[in-house]
Amino acid sequence: MKTCWECGEKLQIIKGEPYHYTECGLDNIYLHGIIQYKCPKCMEGGPEIPNIQELHLLIGSLVICKRLPLTAQEIKYLRKELGQKSKDMAGLLAVTPQEYSKWENARDVISRNYDKILRMLYILNAESKMGKVLHNGIRFAKGMASIEQPVKKPEDIKIEITASEWIRPFEEPIFSEECVRA
Repeated sequence: MKTCWECGEKLQIIKGEPYHYTECGLDNIYLHGIIQYKCPKCMEGGPEIPNIQELHLLIGSLVICKRLPLTAQEIKYLRKELGQKSKDMAGLLAVTPQEYSKWENARDVISRNYDKILRMLYILNAESKMGKVLHNGIRFAKGMASIEQPVKKPEDIKIEITASEWIRPFEEPIFSEECVRA
């Protein structure tokens, strides 16, 4: 039986409740079908997240395959997944660190061209990290061309993910025209 890392009390198991996964850096990610633990004494707790690398790859694919422009949080998420410091990311994108900082801190909106470049950088890095092809070439390019202006605030869009979506390794390319969501 698992015990609390803070007070040593026996942890309660929580099943069936979505877990608000803010630890990834995005406020709109909710995981379903995972086990959570909570201490009845000190209220400490947390989830049991299997295969976290595949989960982060899935989150990354959902971020870059959406039709809306990247939000400040998503830009920061992609940078961190790329393992870059913000000044180095600015250098990769050929912008000043101040301009890049404005995108990550929501003081300015990323242009459509830089939005696409950042998405492509992520895809190339994800493919290198996973050691397999994750996109379908021209079909993905057509999807990238369909990025639209938001109808509602991007922060209001909730992303619901079930455990079965990331626990098994991806077999098909995950970055494709079909992955671009409204």
